[in-house]
Amino acid sequence: MIYIETGSSDPYFNFGAEYYFSDVAPLDDLIFLFWRTEPTLMLGKYQNPYEELNLKLAEEKGVKLVRRMSGGGTIYTDLGGWQFTFIDPEFSEEIEFKKYTAYILDALNDLGLDVTFTGRNDLLLDGKKISGNAQYQLNKHTIHHGSLLFNTDIEDMVRLTKVSEGKILSKSIKSIRERVTNISDYIDSDMTSLDFKEEMVSRICPDNHRQLTDGER
Repeated sequence: MIYIETGSSDPYFNFGAEYYFSDVAPLDDLIFLFWRTEPTLMLGKYQNPYEELNLKLAEEKGVKLVRRMSGGGTIYTDLGGWQFTFIDPEFSEEIEFKKYTAYILDALNDLGLDVTFTGRNDLLLDGKKISGNAQYQLNKHTIHHGSLLFNTDIEDMVRLTKVSEGKILSKSIKSIRERVTNISDYIDSDMTSLDFKEEMVSRICPDNHRQLTDGER
């Protein structure tokens, strides 16, 4: 496995890196990316932003919009959360989440977090969702990507993905907080988001690291 540091919090750049290493300049090894974004709404391949997002608020707050090449629901990401990508030259026609979430699950468990894989594509901590995952195929590569809630702004998540006001908004935030959680609530209080990244990368791919070259940028 090769870990590649993109050095960017731009969602368009990081999704571009997924495309680059699967279609333009593929490698023979499994590639691992661990990245985060400025406030962003990521839509699944088939979703309608006009039905599911508070586009007016997103524009007011300068939140970026990006459409993934994978299916699944809309997620909100910010600098308090992390995204991960595996680009696998061992192509499979079948969707297989456990093969890739196992790397994330083992690293989180190694940090002392009782995380489990459940359903089709979620990771749970204390019975609450901390990660969703999706896959697609491109140029005979399997691309698996997912999210990790480390210290994401849950209130912004609710406001931007569901148009709600007053008591409805309050109830929505409460409902979401009952179903999702941030990893930072269960870990050493001195650990920053960047510390968490280093801990995860060092466990998943401890030896084979490289930066993007100027040509790749």
